[in-house]
Amino acid sequence: MRTSLLLLALASATSFATAANTDWNRFRGPNGSGTAATTGLPATFEKAQIGWMVSVPFGWSSPVPWGDKVILTAETAADKRAVLCLSAADGSKVWEYEVPFKEHRQHKFNSFASSTPFVDADRIYITWTSGTDVQALALNHDGKLLWHREGIANYVHEHGSGVSPVVADGVLIVRAEFATEKKGTALAEPEQMDWKSQIVGLDAATGKDLWRREVPNTFNPYSTPTVRQTAAGAEFLVANTTSGFMGLDVKTGKINWQHNPGYQQRSVGGIVLEGDTLFACLGSGGGGKESAILKVSASGPEEVAVIKDAPLPYVPSPLLVGDRLYLLNDGGIFTAVKWPSGEPVYEPQRLSSAKGRSTKYFSSPVAADGKIFCCSQTGDVVTVKQGDAFEVLGVTELDAPINASPAISDDALYIRTEKSLYRINASGGKLP
Repeated sequence: MRTSLLLLALASATSFATAANTDWNRFRGPNGSGTAATTGLPATFEKAQIGWMVSVPFGWSSPVPWGDKVILTAETAADKRAVLCLSAADGSKVWEYEVPFKEHRQHKFNSFASSTPFVDADRIYITWTSGTDVQALALNHDGKLLWHREGIANYVHEHGSGVSPVVADGVLIVRAEFATEKKGTALAEPEQMDWKSQIVGLDAATGKDLWRREVPNTFNPYSTPTVRQTAAGAEFLVANTTSGFMGLDVKTGKINWQHNPGYQQRSVGGIVLEGDTLFACLGSGGGGKESAILKVSASGPEEVAVIKDAPLPYVPSPLLVGDRLYLLNDGGIFTAVKWPSGEPVYEPQRLSSAKGRSTKYFSSPVAADGKIFCCSQTGDVVTVKQGDAFEVLGVTELDAPINASPAISDDALYIRTEKSLYRINASGGKLP
């Protein structure tokens, strides 16, 4: 079934009772997994399922549903951007916190508001760059500034920035990794050539430094960290070209383990984690080129498998649901492999738009209710059935291109396009 919802401005009177979904509080939800337990989400979005659609300023951060509010970031002027808080009931603006910024070089598909907020019961955390300056701030739930850090680290831009913040055990991780040159071409100004990449741990309550870890310069990564719990404490899992995969002690920044057989590609999509086993891809251009399934133990990481026979994603993050790993690459090729062996489940399949055309995918897929929602550069949402047989359950055409990854609350699916934010209601509930 294919449904066109072009340029609709809808506000449904249908209501949902919403409790705070404390799980989907960051980029791609629970620990970056992209999965939720929500049921009743439709495969296609008819008028009755759309709780509301509102215009929002440009930006590619994902929405973060939190209780009766939705938090996102956006460019509000040529040199200003903001943290926006909208009502989950009708999409109206509750508050806005706006700050100036300095423009910098970035990819044509990036934005100056690509970093997704991290939200907890106490604060809303933001990390982004202004010119060559890495910054972070924290707001309370009324939009009041609690702290703002400028000058955390230097940053050399190739495609702009976009790593989203993550907080674990009271520590906010800030990534400032970059390259000063690429294939003999300088990316940095002469006075910036001695700048060093860093990963920084900030006190989430105050914004003050807790630790700094200098790492070798690398192709600028865009992957948001995942958190692994161990008997000795939590680790931030990060990946980049030069250092490979690393487990950083949350409290000290110490590198607990590292795996790099000689990667040559960039880390953009996130790391998926199940227990002590993780998977991620590295790539360039139009797709993933390298990957690894690693099992981490007290003795260090062990490579369980390398996926070679499936199209790998570069920008979209992989999606693990049970013992099936779903992969959507940038060119719209979708496949599933067994976890953790990496053996194919079915042949790669191309996702088509509502008009039957192929398209690009930079948004990461998310899953709930036996469905996988894949959002494209042409504004199409292709819903794929979870399982061992490939099946498209529906395609819905929205009003504009989609680069932001969707979010799922207890009772709704939120999708951000270039122009709008949609709330897609799950069945059987009421708006807050």
